[in-house]
Amino acid sequence: MLLRLNKKYRFIIKTIFFTTALLAMLLYFFVPKPDITHPISYSTAFYDSSGKLLRLNLAADDRYRLWTPIEKIPLSVQQATLLYEDQEFYQHIGVDFVALTNAFYTSYIKRSRRVGASTITMQVARLRYGMNTHVIFGKIEQIFRALQIERYYSKEQILEAYFNLAPYGSNVEGIGAASLIYFKKPAIDLNLPESLLLSLVPQNPSKRNPVKQSAKIVLLKTRQKLFERWLEEHPEDKSWSAAMQLPIKVYSTSDLPFEAPHFINNLQNEYPHLKPGEYKTSIELNLQYLLERHATNYINRRKRDGLNNTSAILLNYKTMEVVAELGSVDFFNNEISGQVNGVRAKRSPGSTLKPFIYALAIDEGLIHPLTLVKDAPKRFGGYTPENYDQQFLGPISATDSLVLSRNVPAVNLMYRLKKVGLYDLLVAADIKKLKPKAFYGLALALGGNEVTMLELVKLYAMLANLGVYQDDIILKQELNSANKNKTQKRLLSPEAAYLTLQMLSKNNAVDEVDFQKDSRQTYPVYWKTGTSFAFRDAWSVGIVGPYVLATWVGNFSGEGHPSYIGRQAAAPLFFEIIRSLESYGLIKGDIKRSGLNLREVDICSSTGDLPNAHCPKTQKGLFIAGKSPIKVSDVHREIYIDKASGLRACQYNEATTTKDIYEFWSSDLVRLFKQAGIIKRQPPEYLDSCSINDTSTLGSAPTITSPSSLISYTVRASKLKRESIPFSATTDTDSRVLYWFVDNSFVGKVKRDTPLFWQPQVGEFDVKVVDNLGRSASVALRVKLVQ
Repeated sequence: MLLRLNKKYRFIIKTIFFTTALLAMLLYFFVPKPDITHPISYSTAFYDSSGKLLRLNLAADDRYRLWTPIEKIPLSVQQATLLYEDQEFYQHIGVDFVALTNAFYTSYIKRSRRVGASTITMQVARLRYGMNTHVIFGKIEQIFRALQIERYYSKEQILEAYFNLAPYGSNVEGIGAASLIYFKKPAIDLNLPESLLLSLVPQNPSKRNPVKQSAKIVLLKTRQKLFERWLEEHPEDKSWSAAMQLPIKVYSTSDLPFEAPHFINNLQNEYPHLKPGEYKTSIELNLQYLLERHATNYINRRKRDGLNNTSAILLNYKTMEVVAELGSVDFFNNEISGQVNGVRAKRSPGSTLKPFIYALAIDEGLIHPLTLVKDAPKRFGGYTPENYDQQFLGPISATDSLVLSRNVPAVNLMYRLKKVGLYDLLVAADIKKLKPKAFYGLALALGGNEVTMLELVKLYAMLANLGVYQDDIILKQELNSANKNKTQKRLLSPEAAYLTLQMLSKNNAVDEVDFQKDSRQTYPVYWKTGTSFAFRDAWSVGIVGPYVLATWVGNFSGEGHPSYIGRQAAAPLFFEIIRSLESYGLIKGDIKRSGLNLREVDICSSTGDLPNAHCPKTQKGLFIAGKSPIKVSDVHREIYIDKASGLRACQYNEATTTKDIYEFWSSDLVRLFKQAGIIKRQPPEYLDSCSINDTSTLGSAPTITSPSSLISYTVRASKLKRESIPFSATTDTDSRVLYWFVDNSFVGKVKRDTPLFWQPQVGEFDVKVVDNLGRSASVALRVKLVQ
């Protein structure tokens, strides 16, 4: 009976054993491949363009854990860890059964000290699945998982997983994060003492946390023992003996860098689905420090003037990389809302958009850099722009008008643009959040819209790239991506862009002493300032060397201050930064005009046109062949003066007349010169002996400025007798009186520069003006009746 029972129990035991073995084999071969790394969350590390750490973010579980591939983990770390943790790693199948049996016997049979026998693979299983291996069922699961992992992964993959999951003290996990935090270097750059030290920590990360002072003594002794074992296999490393005795110097998580905070915050917002990992950005940390240093010092010096905050950006227009970005002078200053990124915030640009009006006008053939424009009061419908200084300079060159930031000429040029306007250019340049075109009107020329500093520097980069607009780059990975510069497009002709830059280069630097000016002659600065309405924003932006630099001074609250004037508040900081760039030898190269359709010719200095034979002074000027409005100047004219009376003669007689040169400006320009305090010498009147047939063929005919043939005038029936239409015209310098005719009927005469008011009639008319010298002009007039 007993024998039968024994046979029965043996059968049951054998059945259980073989069933278990069969199930284990089935599980081993048919359980799906486990994922030993990816379900774990990882940190994201951002570096500058040369590999310096800018920021290391926590993983989703608030741990520093940076994925590091096995090829970036030095052999010294790998070999030291295996020497200390698992010498048979490459021989066992995931479980060292001999070591496991010895550990079980020592820990549970002899009940002496607890001995561990976990292999690297078993530790990966524990770390990946969070097992409690201090209980028997947890240990069994760990063994099974280790066998399963070995079934699907190579030794290198398992080792890689271990180095990315192993704890290194506090909330630091993985060799990548540990190396960056404790030694401020990537894992691949760890030396032998550092490698040995980190290999010791995972066995007891709490007690061996290298940041703890108590742990450093233990680690120093344990590392020395491990080094002795290391020398048995690597005797060539004996030279490290002295270094092993040195005190342990490590950093903590509180020492992690937090560089370019506005830039990194924006990068994360711009790429919300960026996968955890390591990313090299466009930032150059030395230039970032340069901007921060100058901004801090500048604001500290100017606080007494009411300057509390500034933003700045430096962009390499050749690569379109943002190399430095300062969103505010102090990220942690709540009083100035320091965490607001002024580089990405919408602000009024003031006059900083004016260069693009001039560029468009050059492209349309309206002006060239030396064209005379009128800085004088002018009404555009219901809009009457004024200059910042409440003054008008009269006729000045387009270059001077831009450099001196005169408002009326800029508005007038914008008004005259017919092909591509400033609004169209802003839309093409992807300026965000623009309102409809009609909302701005002509005020757009003076900063009536809003742009970000980044949008503004990209527009200036378009000038530097000779009319080609490109997107900015903030991640180095973008340089090699298929989408690089996907928005590259031409917005201006290269010739118009180049000429605009030459105009901007005439703008004098501020706060510059003689020796600085002499050194700056070796490199031009193409720059412009801007001041927004109510002194809310002070701007300075320009191109120097390979960079576009912009500085802004103001308050994020929008509160204005009398000191917030571009040339006084933003420009000094702008040039401080430029001089610092120069001192480091970073301002190299210039924008070349080779291959452009530009011609250099002599230009009459006072008129902006090609010189005639009587122009007293010329200068070299550039124009676009076949496009720029170039004509021969007729301002300087030779006339004949009667010797006896001093009056103007119609014919030359060597005995009775002399020759003299006079300037013949149009009457509106003469008036502007006079308003500006410039008195032009007027030619004398003709002799009575000169007939109208003689004088009518000399000089220029009047130009009717009102009425306009492009407008249909309306009069109200109820006020028909009280309505009037002004007749006015500009004339040559020698005109004195204007005679007005409607359908060849004389309606009145007035002195030059004086309007005639005509009581209108309904219908279509021919309006004609004749000056006292017989020169005439006419225009069609349409008058409609409304109730």
